[in-house]
Amino acid sequence: MPLRVDLHSHTTASDGRTPPRELVRLARAAGVDVLAVTDHDTVDAVEECLDEGRAAGVRIVPGIEMSSRFEGRDVHVLGYGLDWRSESLRSRLAEIQARRRERVGRICAALAEAGVALSPAEVLAEAGGKSVGRKHVARALLKKGTVRSLDEAFDRWLARDAVARIPVHEMSPQEAAELVAAHGGVPVMAHPGFLDDDAAVERILDESPGLRGLEVFHRYESSTKHLAYLGMAQRRQLLVTGGSDFHGDEHPHNARLGDYLTPPEHWKCWAKRLGGL
Repeated sequence: MPLRVDLHSHTTASDGRTPPRELVRLARAAGVDVLAVTDHDTVDAVEECLDEGRAAGVRIVPGIEMSSRFEGRDVHVLGYGLDWRSESLRSRLAEIQARRRERVGRICAALAEAGVALSPAEVLAEAGGKSVGRKHVARALLKKGTVRSLDEAFDRWLARDAVARIPVHEMSPQEAAELVAAHGGVPVMAHPGFLDDDAAVERILDESPGLRGLEVFHRYESSTKHLAYLGMAQRRQLLVTGGSDFHGDEHPHNARLGDYLTPPEHWKCWAKRLGGL
């Protein structure tokens, strides 16, 4: 029977709702055999997930999801199999975490100018001292009753061109890919469908030769959208991934563990690249 491989998930180390060990147990219950743990700009959950994976019989792929920017758009780069213990990697990620905390202040200031009261402390409380992102802002707005859903928070205040859409930094996809590769990982462009611009996806892939793969299978609005990305990957001989992007919340872009998988024929290629990890 083919392995069920989910190569995109998040824990409470970043903006997921599920603690690391619980995430692995949920994956096992969902019939997932291989799970990549890909928190935003942090590898803090990897050790616990690896330990729980050994106990639960789930193969854990150490991963990360790096933030980057291209032509004013947010682009995420997944990294698989990187040396998560590396001191140089952790030092670089600590710098990024500091910028994430600084961004919270700028987001709250932008919201205040728009007449929305939200303090950095309220957002940081949602993050619980972990990697803080826009989803924590959305959750804080929801908790205060400023919005009725996470979807509303993103659409009204945090989406592209919204007043509080402030990037973490201006690292390019190529630079993010180089950072992943420098620490032994394989860089992959995440959820290209979120850009809503296939021509931009083509440009990102053409101008970021460090990218070695593309997340083809994801929760896109169209059930056939993945076919365009599969073609892009095949034309460039890129590795193909699929994953749920599980966060444990109700955001419409995220699925349940195991709902979107990396097909067996593509996992065979990944298994060779990742070796004994």
